[in-house]
Amino acid sequence: MMQIPFQKTIAHVARVSGRGYWTGKNVSLTFLPAEPDTGIVFRRIDLTGEPMIPALAEYRSDAQLRTKLVCDGASVEMVEHVLAALYGMGIDNCIVECDACEMPAMDGSAIEMAIAIDQAGTRLQGMRAREICIDSLLRVGDDRSGVEAIPAAGMHASGLELRYHLDFGPKSVIPSSTSSYVLTPSEFLVNIAPARTFLSEHDAKELQRMGVAQHVTYRDLIVFGNDGPIDNTLRFPDECSRHKLLDLIGDLALCGARVRGTIIARRSGHNLNGRMAEHLLNLHLAEQHPLSHVA
Repeated sequence: MMQIPFQKTIAHVARVSGRGYWTGKNVSLTFLPAEPDTGIVFRRIDLTGEPMIPALAEYRSDAQLRTKLVCDGASVEMVEHVLAALYGMGIDNCIVECDACEMPAMDGSAIEMAIAIDQAGTRLQGMRAREICIDSLLRVGDDRSGVEAIPAAGMHASGLELRYHLDFGPKSVIPSSTSSYVLTPSEFLVNIAPARTFLSEHDAKELQRMGVAQHVTYRDLIVFGNDGPIDNTLRFPDECSRHKLLDLIGDLALCGARVRGTIIARRSGHNLNGRMAEHLLNLHLAEQHPLSHVA
């Protein structure tokens, strides 16, 4: 018999700090316990009035190579790793205080955040968790680059299975790989959270030529040259597709609920991931208020 899933928040306060990739500014994050049905909310304590920004797809704003949220004129960006850490570690409700717009890059992964959340512990709350059960095919993008959600089957029917196919073609210096996991806190902490951001040497130089990420070195993420990672080594043979899974988890968290089903992504990025999160959020709202969505 399936157990009733209750909402969770962190048991104790957790903190991390670092520099942003894009701005180079130092930023500190404080993860605070939150009441049931709060969801994940960012609080900009550096701004007047300390505005709150809910981590929901309706507040997503397109940005280059990152996920950005905007609410009532206040924004936070590069939120995907923070959201992945919370979602991957099974946290439903949390207030994330930050003192800058851009979240810390850390080492290009979510491992420090995941460890901090793990050490803070979890507290069960007396409210049923919000869930989305995928019962039919959902798809964004196309066969070349897209995300699809399908019903789960068999032993994984009560959880979320994730699969990412990474293939930029035979001329790309970034190796092709496929990663697949059933999401649990332990799987996330060990196999997904440590996977780091990556890009090609050509793209890295182009970004710096544009004046972005001037402080970032080859040790702050994975930069691929013709002969593989430059001044760095991979943590996993499929680290790139694992990192894409990490981003996918963070973006899917914007649906505001636990997802039951299978998500398969091919060469997707934040835009496609975010569009899928929008579909899932709309599905969740339709399940809550079915009559308001009848044409």
